[in-house]
Amino acid sequence: MKLTQFTDYGLRALMVLASEPDRSFNSKEIASILDVSREHLIKILQRLALGGYVRNLRGSGGGVRLEKQAQEILLGNVVRWLEDAQGLVECMRPDGGHCNLTPLCLLRPLLSDAAEAFYARLNTATLADCLHPPLQHFITLQTRNAALIPIKTD
Repeated sequence: MKLTQFTDYGLRALMVLASEPDRSFNSKEIASILDVSREHLIKILQRLALGGYVRNLRGSGGGVRLEKQAQEILLGNVVRWLEDAQGLVECMRPDGGHCNLTPLCLLRPLLSDAAEAFYARLNTATLADCLHPPLQHFITLQTRNAALIPIKTD
């Protein structure tokens, strides 16, 4: 099973936010820390906000922060939410896909069971389980470095 880049970046963004839960990060900071496109990251943060995982704050000192405590965020639920529009295989897409074997195929239920087991296993861990001091230190250093680099306004 391979997760989409969207989900990969979403999980990483959540780890950045969880590293300093009382702080708001702006999308430029997170994009810089993760070395990803800010435009793509904004779409991911919007999806995470729709799922109730992050909160967007407007105004001075605004940005984005976790909506819930890291220990309350089950990884399987996040992955399921971010992968919602994806199907493991063609017949598992939300629109049903376009496989002419679907009516006769016994593979779909097996893959569906495997996907459920995958999400269940991930739900035995929380976002907090992904954090440890070296990661938090790395994010802090990256945040400081990002603040020192002038932002281009071309």
